[in-house]
Amino acid sequence: MLLNLCSRKPDTQIIESHTSDTIPGDSITYEVHILKPVPKYIDTGSRHYFDVDSLAILKAYFAKVIYLDTLLDDSSAFIAILDTIYNNRLQNRKLYFANRRATVINNTTYAQPQNEKMQLYVGAMLATMPDKINIGPVILITTPRGMAYSYEYGINSRSHTLTFACRLRLYPRKVPPD
Repeated sequence: MLLNLCSRKPDTQIIESHTSDTIPGDSITYEVHILKPVPKYIDTGSRHYFDVDSLAILKAYFAKVIYLDTLLDDSSAFIAILDTIYNNRLQNRKLYFANRRATVINNTTYAQPQNEKMQLYVGAMLATMPDKINIGPVILITTPRGMAYSYEYGINSRSHTLTFACRLRLYPRKVPPD
């Protein structure tokens, strides 16, 4: 039996594509709010009196002093603490943090094959028997579920043949992981 497919479309298969994106780390440092520590009084037991410049003590007491302490500054992160001291007390504390590590996002996309449509084949039949040769036209129809139906007409013997067939799966169907 010789058959020819009327439309030449390639077989559909599961299509798998991989993409990988790298997102750079933070380029902008952002402020993290933390609670201000509560001072704790510790008596050292010292009762010695010295000559003291009261004006210098008051000037230092009312001065606003800002300390910037960089704890880490490398390719993985930037961490800094900004402390503001006024009236001999910690008035404000800010933590600055920037994550400089790159983030890699991997995506895997699976595309399921689209349902096949019914297909129609037209061809010719050649059958040999001990006493004669039979030739004739053949029509074959396949369905999306893997069923096939054919009709053959033998011109020499004036015979009609109907055939029914179903698709066999020799290997299990590949199912993409969830």
